[in-house]
Amino acid sequence: MPLRLYLILSILVVAAAWLGVRLIRRMMAEAASSRIEAETVALERLPEALEGYRILYISDIHRRILTEDVLREARGRGGADIVLIGGDMREKGVPLQRVEANMTLLAAIAPVYAVFGNHDHDEDIESLAELLERCGVAVLVNRHVWLQAGAEPFKLAGVDDPRLGKDRLEAALETPLEDAASPGDNRPAAPFTILLAHDPIIAHRNPAIEADLVLSGHTHGGQIILPWIGPAMRTASVRRFPSGWFDLAGWRREGQHKKGPERVRMLVSPGYGTSKAPIRWNCPPVIHLLSLTRRDQPCFRSIEAGSMKP
Repeated sequence: MPLRLYLILSILVVAAAWLGVRLIRRMMAEAASSRIEAETVALERLPEALEGYRILYISDIHRRILTEDVLREARGRGGADIVLIGGDMREKGVPLQRVEANMTLLAAIAPVYAVFGNHDHDEDIESLAELLERCGVAVLVNRHVWLQAGAEPFKLAGVDDPRLGKDRLEAALETPLEDAASPGDNRPAAPFTILLAHDPIIAHRNPAIEADLVLSGHTHGGQIILPWIGPAMRTASVRRFPSGWFDLAGWRREGQHKKGPERVRMLVSPGYGTSKAPIRWNCPPVIHLLSLTRRDQPCFRSIEAGSMKP
C-alpha cells in the first residue's frame, strides 16, 4: 500500500473513531439528563373541583436513580396533587433498594399510584409489590380507586401490562381496589376517569376506552430518533404511538346510559430511563407535570430543561 494512501486511511479511521466516541458521549449525556415538562391539559368533562388539579407523571424509570433535584424542582414548580407512575419502575438486575429510594422520593411529593410494566415482571413481582406497599405506593393491577377533589369523586384506574397479556381493561374500570375508600352514593354513573396503562398498544386493541385521560409510556419515544428516518425502534407500539398526545375515539352514549367524552386524550411519555443501552438521541427523558383544565384550549407546553442535574 502506498504510504500516502496508508496515511489517508489512518487519518480517516482516527477521525471516525473520534467522532464515534463524541457521539456516544453525547447520547449518554442526553440519556442522563433530566427535565420537567409542564403542560396545561384541556379535558372535555373535567369536573369543576378538578380545575387546576396537578399530576406529576413519570414512566419507565428502569435503572435510573432519582435525585433530590427532582424533588426540589417539583416543589419549586408548585408541587403536585398526585404522583402517577406508568410502569417499568425497574428492570432485571436493578436492586430493590434503588427502587425503594426512588419511590420514597416520589412519595415525598404527593400520594403515589402506579401500574406494572413489562420489565417489572422481569424478576419476582411479589417482592416488588411488597416493597411498593411499604413505600406507600398503591399499585393498580386491573383495579381502580375512587379519589376525591373537593366534593367531586373521580376514578383512577390501572391495567397490568398489555404486552404480557396481563391487562384486563374491563376489570380495571369495574373492580375497585380492595379496602379502597369509596365515595358511596355520591359516585356518578359516568365518572371522570384517568387510566394508567404502561403500553399504549391498549388503545389499538380497545377502540373505545371508557376514560377521559389515558397516561402511558413503554415506547421511550423510540429512544433514538434518526434524522429523516424517525425512531430506530420499530415495534408496533412505537409505530402507532411513539410519544406525545393522541386523540382517541370517545365513548359517548345516548339516552339514559353512560355519556362519555367525544374524544379521549392519551399521553405517551418518552419515559425517564432507557432500555438495552443507556443512550438517547433526539429524544430526551421527561417527567411530566400536568395541570388539568376544562377550558376549550389546546395543550400549552412550558419546557424547562437543564435545571436538574443527572
